[in-house]
Amino acid sequence: MNGKPQARSFRRLLWITLELLLVISTATPATARAQGTSGPIVSESRVGYIDGAIPGDQIRFRYDAAYDFHRPTRAEFFWPKSGPFNPGPPKTETSVDYQDLSTYIEKGFGERFSAFVELPARFVNPTVNDNNAGLGDMNAGFKYAFLRDDDLVATFQFRTFIPTGDARRGLGNDHVSLEPALLLYKPLTERLGLEAEFRTWVSVGGTDFAGDLVRYGVGVHYDVFETCQYRFGPVAEFVGWTVLDGKESVSHPAALRTVQDASGETIVNVKLGLRFQVRDLGDVYAGYGRPLTGDKWYENTFRVEFRLFY
Repeated sequence: MNGKPQARSFRRLLWITLELLLVISTATPATARAQGTSGPIVSESRVGYIDGAIPGDQIRFRYDAAYDFHRPTRAEFFWPKSGPFNPGPPKTETSVDYQDLSTYIEKGFGERFSAFVELPARFVNPTVNDNNAGLGDMNAGFKYAFLRDDDLVATFQFRTFIPTGDARRGLGNDHVSLEPALLLYKPLTERLGLEAEFRTWVSVGGTDFAGDLVRYGVGVHYDVFETCQYRFGPVAEFVGWTVLDGKESVSHPAALRTVQDASGETIVNVKLGLRFQVRDLGDVYAGYGRPLTGDKWYENTFRVEFRLFY
């Protein structure tokens, strides 16, 4: 792993963010809950793009589609440095559309701890390189809810990405990545909930393009319709990424290609969706996202997922 001059400042930022999240959550009035319950359960996390803070038993099937991805080599987050002597696709890419189909299984061990694994299949439709499909980079990890009350769940999550995808075909990034995260769930009223995340993505190995990122997000859901069996409501999220270091290939008019420093690039997306839930059984989510900033991963993204609780 490359030396990171930002490491000390980033650790300070991580702890400051945790303190801010806790201050915000404790400043919000507690929501009354039925006596004898042991706190929120996994089905109460209803965001679509932010990682849920509540550990529990679930199986999730997810479909993602993203379009007009112009800089896939940025910090080797999506795929690695391209070219005939590099691990990525053979040609420098100008734009990629891709689709992911993934299966996620999470198993709880008590109320505070869970472990999970996710296995994706990826379909890439580049402009310059060949279309390809196959196994993507899998990931696995755990969640530990170090704070778990009726009106607050704060969780440490650790995820490891494993380079099982064929990077030469554009299906993976050819290196291990580590992602520690802080996750928050906070019910604000009986129908309104707040969820937030702060993650850092650390590349282990890779080429000189590889770098680290931070990701952060906040989302709210509101149950417009609710009965003893069903819930339905909108979800709104804002998700951002800041690249700490690394490089990227940039395409220009007249077929010119340059390499530039990706440090400091910040991308913010808005994600809007709807979730319909059959309590204690499962739910369905459908959402759409697009960038709010000049820097971007993609122009449009769509997500559909189906969760089962067991």
